[in-house]
Amino acid sequence: MAYQIETTLYKDIAENYANIDANLTGIATYARTALEAILDVTTSTYPDPSADSDAALEIEIALLDTFNAAYVASQNISVSTGALLDAVRAVNNHVINNYGGTGTATAKLAAWVNSNMTSTWTAGIPGGWKSLSEDAGYTVTTWS
Repeated sequence: MAYQIETTLYKDIAENYANIDANLTGIATYARTALEAILDVTTSTYPDPSADSDAALEIEIALLDTFNAAYVASQNISVSTGALLDAVRAVNNHVINNYGGTGTATAKLAAWVNSNMTSTWTAGIPGGWKSLSEDAGYTVTTWS
């Protein structure tokens, strides 16, 4: 006999994956900001003020390729959620398959979330978890 997942475990998974979702969203932005900082180098810390533009150019040339590559990689990381979505599907399908209610998979998951999970979150269902669940193919509009 298969058993239903405990609400505390579902809560822990959902909250941690919501944090992953939130942090993935900002990765490319932070990398882009760092890249732009390199492009905006204006150095005024060298003893000879006439060397400032040369120093800035040298710094930009030395760092630009590496930071641009990191920015491109960060864009790929932020959109490469396949494995995350597989994990979201696994836990939500476990809930659906072990829920005693009737109806469609969407109705079962919504009923379980609404009747079992809403009281465990003080601030409501984490937005990142709803977003990832939706990206994984679940209808979350009826989740309270």
